[in-house]
This record gives sequence, structure tokens and C-alpha cells, in this order.
Amino acid sequence: MPMPLFDHWSSLLRTRLPLWCLALTAMQLWAAHVSAEQIRIPVKVQATAFEQPSDYFTTLLVMALEASKADNEEIDIIFSPRDYSQARWINMLQNDKNNFVIWTMTDKEREQQLRPIRIPLFKGLFSYRVLLIRKQEQARFDHVKDVGDLAKLLGGQGTHWPDTLILQANGLRLTTAETTESLYRMINAKRFDYFPRGISEAWFELLQRQETNLVVEENLLLYYPTDIYFFVNKNNEALAQRIEKGMEALIDNGKFDQFFYNHPRVSSGLERLKNRRIVELKNPYLPAETPVNNPRYWIDLSALGTD
Repeated sequence: MPMPLFDHWSSLLRTRLPLWCLALTAMQLWAAHVSAEQIRIPVKVQATAFEQPSDYFTTLLVMALEASKADNEEIDIIFSPRDYSQARWINMLQNDKNNFVIWTMTDKEREQQLRPIRIPLFKGLFSYRVLLIRKQEQARFDHVKDVGDLAKLLGGQGTHWPDTLILQANGLRLTTAETTESLYRMINAKRFDYFPRGISEAWFELLQRQETNLVVEENLLLYYPTDIYFFVNKNNEALAQRIEKGMEALIDNGKFDQFFYNHPRVSSGLERLKNRRIVELKNPYLPAETPVNNPRYWIDLSALGTD
């Protein structure tokens, strides 16, 4: 059992060391005592609990914070008591200067409202979308060769999702709803024809939801440059730098790649991307600061055999 600080000082005073030496040693003991005290750092997150069976965003955030914290710091993740729409999460973060982190797709407006940590959480994989469609309707999509063909069908998107504006800017017709859950109900009810989902979402969600009426369309792969970032309040630069430092450390030591490629959100989709026709779209809302020329952040899908 370690000797209490008072006993350390008492034993020092009984020695015959010079006064300056006693003072220096006492300062060192005090510094060691202070550094040994655990400092708890609460961090609120955009989640009500760890996603089951395998959380992606909260786990990656914890990994980044653990990689950048001091030895005497303890990170306490605080979950939200309820879930909200993307617009509500963003509004809450704008008005909360405490340690609060959300994750969402980037665009010019969000980077003006919030402080982005510009490290793509899916290595750019979120730029690629497949289409969820109803079973037995693949034939309706077999003729789709380009954006013009796809515009003849009706898609479903979130009201406040950045990619809704991207798809509309490329001439695609959409109907919208506030939540992902509403969109799943609507496509099952034949309110629209297809539901674009990220590679990290489509197969994972179908499995989690045990959907029996929906499948992933077989041939198409939409592409527009984007990704998801961690965001904090614009005035919380300290937390932003902590996350950024931790993410860079995870990239350097290989732990981010290990986490990314082995997570079921990613592995469930990557293995199904071969021999798809890429339909390339423009993203007029991509911020100029997006680090598109930094290869350490982005995945290369050319080896997968996509057209």
C-alpha cells in the first residue's frame, strides 16, 4: 500500500538534506500526488446506448479519446435519454458548449454551424450508395444506365439529410420523411421505388431489422464524394483537438484500419460491391476544406472490380 503524502513529507523532514533539496523533493512528491488523482471527463454522445450487437460510432469515439487522454484521465460516455432527428441533434449541439459529440454527414452548412473533425469515419466509403428495393422488382432497375434513367423512378430520403440536396441537385425525384424508420415503412408501403443507403448501412440494416420484403438492388452503385465526421460545438476547440489527435494516432498505429475492415457494418458491404455499374453524381455541397487529397484518409475501391 503506497505511503500517504503526509508520511512522505514527515520522513523527509527527519532527514538532514539541504533545505533546497527538501523543497525540490516535496514539490516532486506533490506533483506525483496530483497526477495520480483520476480526472473524470464526461462526454455526451448522439446515442441512447451502445448499438447492438456491435456499435461503430461510439466505440470509435471512445478509441480516439482513449488514445489522446492523459494517464490520469478517465472518459465517461454519457448517452442521451432519447433519440432525435438529425436537425434536432445539430440544433442541440449548436447550443451546448459542453463536451458533446455527434456524427453526421458533412456539408457546407454543417461545417459553418459546427466544428468538424475532418477525418472520414468510413474512409470515404459513405460516398458510395446502393439502393434498397422491394423483392421481385429488380427488373424495374435493370434498364437503369445513368442518372437520367434513375430520375424516372422515385427515391426516398431523410428530410434533413445532406445527401437529399445532392440527389435533387442531380435531377433525381425524391419523397422525404423525418426518420429512417419512417422511410422503411414507406418503401414497404410502396410510397416510393428505392431507398439509397450507404455501404456501411444497407446489408447491416436489413439484417438487423430482419426485413423480409426488401433487398439490395443488384447492379448499381451511386457515387458522390462525401463522408461522416465527428462534430463538436464550434467553441469547443479543446475537445475537437483531443478527438483529432486520437484519430490520427489510431491511423498511425493501424488500429483504425483494423477496426474499420473488421466491423460488420463495413465487412458486410465491401464483399458485395464487385461488378457494379457506378453512377457518378456531383456534390455541389462538399466543403472546399474536405481533405480529398490526403490518401491516408480514404479507401481505394478500384481493386474491387467495380465498373
